[in-house]
Amino acid sequence: MSMDRHSRIALIVIGGVAVVLIAVAIVVAVQPPQELDPGTPEGTAQAYYQAILDGDEDLALSYIDEDLIANCSTYELSHFAPDSVRVLIEKTEIDGDDARVDVVITETWGDDPFGGGSNTFDETLLMTRSNEAWVISSIPWPVNLVC
Repeated sequence: MSMDRHSRIALIVIGGVAVVLIAVAIVVAVQPPQELDPGTPEGTAQAYYQAILDGDEDLALSYIDEDLIANCSTYELSHFAPDSVRVLIEKTEIDGDDARVDVVITETWGDDPFGGGSNTFDETLLMTRSNEAWVISSIPWPVNLVC
């Protein structure tokens, strides 16, 4: 009899812990991403990719060095349309007025579990300091330029 009682108590405790862990996971999942300081390379990367995801081509291009795109035209960014994109800033290195921001990008599309797919790749944004801001000094994903 005492063994059954201990088993029930153990199951209740384990169930309670599981409910708490699920609740914490839900709260963390629905929180908006932390907004990074726009005056940092990480903040510039975040703003650039957010503009891409919002479909704001002009804003996205404003984060790229003007000299880099001065004699180029852009292939429409509207062709970029996965169902979901996650961008994770993995590492930043700053050396004076130059910076390197490594990101991991995961695109997903279609319905899971059998009709969808995903693609994960690494991207590096090279940046230079221009006045008080950072600008992207290499052609970043997913911009295609015709120069």
